[in-house]
Amino acid sequence: MTDPVEAADERQARTLLQDNGQGTDLDALLGALDSPLAIYQASAARLLGAEGETAAREPLARVAADARAEESARAQAAYALARLGDGAGAEQLRALLELPVDASPGPLQAAGHLARLDDPSGLPVVERGLADPEPLIATIAAKQLAPLALLQERRPDIGLDAWALYARALEHPEEQVAREARAQLERLEAEPARVLLAQHRR
Repeated sequence: MTDPVEAADERQARTLLQDNGQGTDLDALLGALDSPLAIYQASAARLLGAEGETAAREPLARVAADARAEESARAQAAYALARLGDGAGAEQLRALLELPVDASPGPLQAAGHLARLDDPSGLPVVERGLADPEPLIATIAAKQLAPLALLQERRPDIGLDAWALYARALEHPEEQVAREARAQLERLEAEPARVLLAQHRR
């Protein structure tokens, strides 16, 4: 199975930068890491990690460790760093899990990124996010379900039940949460995904 959320996030990051007059070559992305706008920093970090730009390791490490930076930008920079083979990235992602889920998207994004790195430690954070009364937070939590499902596929021994979390998201009273879960399940090539969609048609 492929991760439908990760691919979509990378496309969205590229489009956001281009639509706002930002370049997406190496120099432009490195410059965006110094932007005062966290959304530019996060988008640039996402692309630098996806493209394996080892020249970005030092500036990514700076953003990931910057306590003054917005948590979402730190999460994306830490994940990019981890993708470049720097163990400090995963450590910084785990540190972000300690932040409250209603403060920023950072802890939830960190949980999803850790799952992509074969680390299930963000699971309780995702569970808290899904239970949060704020629809936006619950939706961001639902976006982390695909990497958890893929982790379960790779490592069935860890006792993770991502499909049960999908069922909770599909039953969420806020349509945007259920819609996010459905969109992922429609792209996941797994029998449990098809079963859940059949059981939770709206």
